[in-house]
Amino acid sequence: MTRLALIQALSGGLAGTMLVCLTMPDGSTGPGRQQPPPPTSPPTRYDPDLTTCKPARIRRAFRQQLQSYADQSDAVISQLRVLQLELTRNSLRRCVARDLLTRPQADQLFEELSSSPTRP
Repeated sequence: MTRLALIQALSGGLAGTMLVCLTMPDGSTGPGRQQPPPPTSPPTRYDPDLTTCKPARIRRAFRQQLQSYADQSDAVISQLRVLQLELTRNSLRRCVARDLLTRPQADQLFEELSSSPTRP
């Protein structure tokens, strides 16, 4: 039985599926198959400099970061705030590691930011 005769013998959606499968070039991705995931790239780490480690700049950035999410629910803002505090803590650690802030300055700044209002 030829391919065309086989396709004519089938009815409905099965015929269309068979036609797609029979006419696909070898090695191509058919319906329902997924492409392999793209390769992962290493995360980029930005080293702080004297400008980015200034307490006034960190305070200003911290206040502005969640502005675009002000219309979100309290639950969303709360989760974003946890992430924001974690990222800020890591940035402060890098500032201290590069001797751009002292540990007491970083601790005091983190406490100040942690106790600031949650809503932007």
